Amino acid sequence: MKKIALIFTAASSIFFASCGDNQDNHEGHDHATQTQEQASSMVADEVVTTIALTGGDDMQFNQKAFTIPVGQEITLTLKHTGQSGKETMGHNVVILKPGSSVSDYGNGAVNAKQEDYVPKAMADKVIAHTKLIGAGEATEIKFKVTEAGEYPFLCSFPGHFGMMKGTITAK
Repeated sequence: MKKIALIFTAASSIFFASCGDNQDNHEGHDHATQTQEQASSMVADEVVTTIALTGGDDMQFNQKAFTIPVGQEITLTLKHTGQSGKETMGHNVVILKPGSSVSDYGNGAVNAKQEDYVPKAMADKVIAHTKLIGAGEATEIKFKVTEAGEYPFLCSFPGHFGMMKGTITAK
């Protein structure tokens, strides 16, 4: 028990010493580290050009809202963090045009198994989409929007769009 208390005290001392306003501590702080820290503290109002989504067996995206700049290339990655395969718990991301209904698209995609639930008949509603993935897989797309607006996104696997949806705001 004394060892644990000693280790905790030493770790706390090092932590607090590194948090001071000593200018020397900030000289070695490079731009890449600052950028990583800013990205990790991302909030929905922050304008981003990279969107990292995860989805698991709980049928939830890890984030539901993003703000992106109009006219810039956006990279969206999706990682399936669950244990189930794409046949039973597949995930994708479909980005719809402003004003499109998530439920209409999701209901229309139910019978499009041969098209990985991204029906060609509804292509006029879609800005971009990832491929359908299963446990442990990841996919990436690049897209650009040319007009400001709110772009709904969803997972179009049957039954998922009710919980796996969000909004990309382009400014």
